[in-house]
Amino acid sequence: MNKKTMALLAGAVTAGALALGGWFGYQQWTEPLGGHVLRGYDATSPASTAPHTENVFTGRVVAFEEQRDIEGWIQDVYQVEVASVLRGSMRGTVRVTYGLDDGSTDRLREGSTYVFATNAWADPAKDGHAQLYQGEMRPVDEAQLSVWKEAVSIPVTPR
Repeated sequence: MNKKTMALLAGAVTAGALALGGWFGYQQWTEPLGGHVLRGYDATSPASTAPHTENVFTGRVVAFEEQRDIEGWIQDVYQVEVASVLRGSMRGTVRVTYGLDDGSTDRLREGSTYVFATNAWADPAKDGHAQLYQGEMRPVDEAQLSVWKEAVSIPVTPR
């Protein structure tokens, strides 16, 4: 085989490998996500979530309002009375939407106080604030509060 034929063959093999790799890569990206949101952070970690939030606060769940579809995601909507603010300027009673990426979530208990890490929806008057933290939601204690206080000391990630 001469050099020209070998170069053409090598080029054809390389082009075929690139095309095949591209096709498999495309197939991976076109598969359904199975309910998971693509994020640039670990939503189950306070330290990873906090830099992406507008507000981090403790709040007492006053009432479960409803379950609704907001921008394609099933969310529980709660009335939450703000107790203390770690980041942001939340005051009074606010609406917080909460739902896990996979769609299953335990309902938050009325009267219990939790840490909320939120961003406002496009229309906060209508939809409230979205809970960004996807880790275990349990009534706040001193250990949890300490972790979140440290997490909010990390600078906010620019948008």
